[in-house]
Amino acid sequence: MSQTNQHQNITDCQTQIINDFQHLGEWTERYGYLVDLGRRLDKSFTGQKSENNRLYGCQASVWIDSKCDDKGVLHFDGTSDSLIVAGLMALMFKVYSSRRPEEVIDCPPRFLHETGLLANLSTQRANGLSLMYERIQSFAADCLPAGAH
Repeated sequence: MSQTNQHQNITDCQTQIINDFQHLGEWTERYGYLVDLGRRLDKSFTGQKSENNRLYGCQASVWIDSKCDDKGVLHFDGTSDSLIVAGLMALMFKVYSSRRPEEVIDCPPRFLHETGLLANLSTQRANGLSLMYERIQSFAADCLPAGAH
């Protein structure tokens, strides 16, 4: 699969993910891709599995850490005990990490619909993914400069 350039805007990044999924074909291949992404995310996790970073309401155990650097750019890190959930998290981070909070708030994850991911996830995983997106949005709102949005 192609690597997403951190200099791509969110729309182009999401389009690249959609194209990648279209090239995968069957859902067994797509789930395999998510598992591969999940393995890579788990190996790169440097955050803490603390209560503050725990995302409750998911079927799997999920931790999401965020930082807003001195330039006002968001950075996400996370892990899960489910490789599919970690793969979904990796896609979300690919789209939303290293972005300004305004970009994150203004761009919904259209790739989830256009790839068919939401339609092919269990209800519990889809709910967990929604909670993950809400957490990312909350982090972005907390990182906004005073008086913005």
